[in-house]
Amino acid sequence: MAKKPPEPAEESKSSFENEPSNLDELTHRALLMMHRESAAAVLFAKSIQWSTVGACLLVYGALVGINVFTKADTQFEKILTATTIVLTCGVIFVLTMYQSWQFNEFKKMDEVEKNLSTLYTKIRNTQSRRLSSYQRYTLLMSMIVVIVLGAVVSIIGIKQK
Repeated sequence: MAKKPPEPAEESKSSFENEPSNLDELTHRALLMMHRESAAAVLFAKSIQWSTVGACLLVYGALVGINVFTKADTQFEKILTATTIVLTCGVIFVLTMYQSWQFNEFKKMDEVEKNLSTLYTKIRNTQSRRLSSYQRYTLLMSMIVVIVLGAVVSIIGIKQK
C-alpha cells in the first residue's frame, strides 16, 4: 500500500524552519531589554487602572458616608454631588490615559518583535491581536461603566435624607 501524502497542516508544522534574528548580540540584548520593560510597563499600567477604579469606589463610599454622618444641608449635598461628578470625569480621563500608555507600549513591543526570530513571531502570533485589543478595550469600558454606576449610586446616596 502506498503512503498517503501528509496533510497540509502536518506539512506546514514539519516544514517550519526557525530563522534567527540577524542582529548583533548587543543590539539583540538591547531589544530584549526594551521588550521586557514595555511588558512590565503594560502590567504596571493595568494594575494602576484597577487600583484607580477601586480607590474611586472607596471615595464614593466616603462621600456618601460624609453626607450621612454630618447630616449635610442642601448646599453641602450640592458640593458632594459636584465632587462626585468631577471625580468621575477625572477617573475616566486617567483610565483612558493609562490605556493609551498601554497602546504605545504594545506598539513598541511590535516594533521590537519584527527583529526577533521567526520562531518567536510564530509563537507570538498564536493569539489574535484583534482579540487581545477587543479584550483590553472591553475591560476599559467595563471599568468606565463601573465608575459611572458608582457615581450614580453615590449621588443617589448623597441625595437621600
